[in-house]
Amino acid sequence: MSMIPCPRCGERIDSQATKCPYCRSWIRNSQTGPTPPPQFDGNYLQSPFERNELFAESPEGRNRGLCALFAFLLGTLGIQYFYIGKTTAGVICLLVTLFSCGTITQILGFVQGIIMLTQSNEEWRRRYLLNPSTFPF
Repeated sequence: MSMIPCPRCGERIDSQATKCPYCRSWIRNSQTGPTPPPQFDGNYLQSPFERNELFAESPEGRNRGLCALFAFLLGTLGIQYFYIGKTTAGVICLLVTLFSCGTITQILGFVQGIIMLTQSNEEWRRRYLLNPSTFPF
């Protein structure tokens, strides 16, 4: 079984797959033939996450809206990093808050909240959840 990258999200998937299990996009390759047309069920994109709803849950169980609220309201404490599983970044944010009285992290949290609100769900997922870096800002 060989693995190929998904042309849409870049995740490694089975070369025989016709649909990516991560981003649910149809895959066209020489082994599976042409891409089948999407099934129209009254709503072109099936999941709320794919419809880019703000508080829709990602496949990892997190949502962009709640993370953005954490960044706006509790960005000084780095709660948004703890929420997405980046505990090292959360601890760094807490330490910077202690040494700067919270001014730097408050501004960064506010800016980060705005960025999260303006991104699509897929962009947010790639940048914050799937990114292996310690501090995804």
